Amino acid sequence: MPSRRNLAGGSTRGMPSIPPSSLGYPMDMTKPSDAELCERAVQAIWRSLDEHDLVDEHVRQELAAVLEPLTGLALGDRPQRLLNVLRLPNPIDASHLYWLTRRLLTLVPELQALASARKL
Repeated sequence: MPSRRNLAGGSTRGMPSIPPSSLGYPMDMTKPSDAELCERAVQAIWRSLDEHDLVDEHVRQELAAVLEPLTGLALGDRPQRLLNVLRLPNPIDASHLYWLTRRLLTLVPELQALASARKL
């Protein structure tokens, strides 16, 4: 089984969190490609899971902001379902936290495959 380090394309420890304000796209900048959105999402997922921060509402809000652009990709309703759970207020129920962690882990390989396909 590949390690998280290989899946994320490098170590995610020590990476600064992505402020939600940086996700806006000023007029002079181009919108990130679908592949870039997927790569950012993978890094944000690993960072959140590595830091065990999904119990923190603020961290879940930041992750939701990173994942929100994925709702337009061919991933069905899964991104929206993840967003709904990420945006639950504290305290997050243990069953929701378990569901969220499992779904994020299963989404990572799909995002990586999607990013690879979009780069070609």
